[in-house]
Amino acid sequence: AYAAQEQVSGKLTVAGSETMKPLIDAWVGDLSRRHPGMKITSTGAGSETGLEALLAHQTEIAAMSRRMTAAEISVFVKEYGYEPTEVPVANDALAIFVHKDNPITGLSLDELDAMFCRERRRGLSYVVDSWGLVGLLDEWFDAPIRLYGRNGKSGTSYLFREEVCKGGTFRPQLINAQGSASVVLDLVKDPQGIGFSAIGYRTSTVKPVPIASVKGGRYVEPNFQTAMDGSYPLRRNLYLYINRPPKLAPPGPILEYVKFALSQRGQKIVIDQGY
Repeated sequence: AYAAQEQVSGKLTVAGSETMKPLIDAWVGDLSRRHPGMKITSTGAGSETGLEALLAHQTEIAAMSRRMTAAEISVFVKEYGYEPTEVPVANDALAIFVHKDNPITGLSLDELDAMFCRERRRGLSYVVDSWGLVGLLDEWFDAPIRLYGRNGKSGTSYLFREEVCKGGTFRPQLINAQGSASVVLDLVKDPQGIGFSAIGYRTSTVKPVPIASVKGGRYVEPNFQTAMDGSYPLRRNLYLYINRPPKLAPPGPILEYVKFALSQRGQKIVIDQGY
């Protein structure tokens, strides 16, 4: 349980993942009510923007929906002389969404690769650009597939490129949404569309597609259980990265924020927010 030993005051900035923004803000709101003297600012424009802010001494905590790479840690060490403190705070399922009226029952990672990725490194010899190529019939057979997702500095797009494209790049047909919620809003308007976003952004107007690791394999739905047990192929951890010199306790606001995020109350907020 979260127990504040004393009132904490001071300024704190949390920057980074747009996927994590609802969660970060929920923690900020609850913590600010308990510690009125804490002035917490949060921004969420993408995981890489949080890392950039951390390296530029513009934030105390970087929220990232992916793990820092070895190269990024190396840059941090050159700047500060020690490694960042990594704190996993939640699990998330990177969901593949379609319009609620789309009859697709499942897709494999190689089919997603042939839909979204330029290089098709998972081995399919053809581009999947119509719904008939993944088994849909009747009026869906010749219907074109329209792609929605995130690009640029998003940790979500980084994970998709690494896990689905095997380090490749997106096809130019991908419509780059402004944010995680925008992907879902675009799919509401486009019954023939498909896109990727965090499972926490699910609404009643779209549905997540069960995913198989290999063609012909078992389809697994993105939900609480499959994200926790690791059976869903596109699960991930969400992280806070902190600039903390070794053997030194972090300043009060940072310590309190992390302590709250990992407490029973903080983790209840994780579940309430759909992570």
